Amino acid sequence: MQVEILSKNGEEVRLRATADEEEMKRAFTDGLDAFILQYNLDTLKGQSSYDKIVNTLKPDEADQVIYSSVVNFLVPFAISEYGKAPLATYDIEAEDAPAKDKPFSFELTFLEKPHFELSSYEPATVTIAPKPEVQESDIDEQIHMLARQIAATQQNLDPNSEKLEVPDVSDAWVSENLSESGITTLDQLRERFRETSKEELATRYEQAKMVAAMEAYLERFTGSVSEKMLSAMTQELFETLVSDLVSEGTNFEEFAKQQGLTEEEVKKSLSAQAENQLVQGFILDAIFEHEQIELQPTDLIQALKNIAPGKEEDTFESMQKSGRAFLLKQSAQRMKAAEWIMDNTTFVTE
Repeated sequence: MQVEILSKNGEEVRLRATADEEEMKRAFTDGLDAFILQYNLDTLKGQSSYDKIVNTLKPDEADQVIYSSVVNFLVPFAISEYGKAPLATYDIEAEDAPAKDKPFSFELTFLEKPHFELSSYEPATVTIAPKPEVQESDIDEQIHMLARQIAATQQNLDPNSEKLEVPDVSDAWVSENLSESGITTLDQLRERFRETSKEELATRYEQAKMVAAMEAYLERFTGSVSEKMLSAMTQELFETLVSDLVSEGTNFEEFAKQQGLTEEEVKKSLSAQAENQLVQGFILDAIFEHEQIELQPTDLIQALKNIAPGKEEDTFESMQKSGRAFLLKQSAQRMKAAEWIMDNTTFVTE
């Protein structure tokens, strides 16, 4: 892929990228395959993804799908060739329609990830609440909820139905309903809930410690988030929300109606989240560079586990094929920086 810098204004970079014939062949296979896979369209008529699209959609709709799928496939490779990690890409334009058997040029604008420093990299000391303990009353509640769920299934009723008859949980009830799970007594059930509750509380406590530590480092952040960065990240979060709603079988209009919010109000709420995510990412980037942390192959594997648990190999192959390997590296770097924070922060309980 050939890349030419057309303009650079602060963090905003305008590029022209040209893909050769081989890269276009890949874009027309892997790029269109990604579209078919994303929307579960493999059962459509046609041998190739291209055939499935042109056989199913109207000509103008098929052209639009092919254009967006091919260009979206090529963009990460253009950015990778440029050599700097992006915060966001937009304003993608091309004079000609992409074709499988000839070079294709397009222009795009992206925000280059800036580098910021912290005012101090000295280990922090933060005050946190004591580690919570599992309460027997919580276990009682979990057992009661389980009994309601099983009774509702057996009686073909809603768990909240007033007609539901919830049995007393005894050794006999546990043995009858949970023996296939290896639980035959009430004591064993309580112990199972106790262990899972301990694990959950421990995870939440580590997360709370990380939040508290990050707050200390937020005070050391010397940079500022530009309006362009904030707008781009907010739009990305909004598009993710819309996509998630569609995958859940609803849409943004229904969501907004239920919440009593306008699109502008939703984006305003997402803007604060976007700024927080950006700053935390910049802090982790600064720590990784300043402390000269080195990545090991095991760090990349752990990052893959965080991104797609149980699908590490498929995810790695997909990121490699789509030119998004730099995202895996960034994820691993920030993970290591977060570990550094936890290892070098003194936690004092209240």
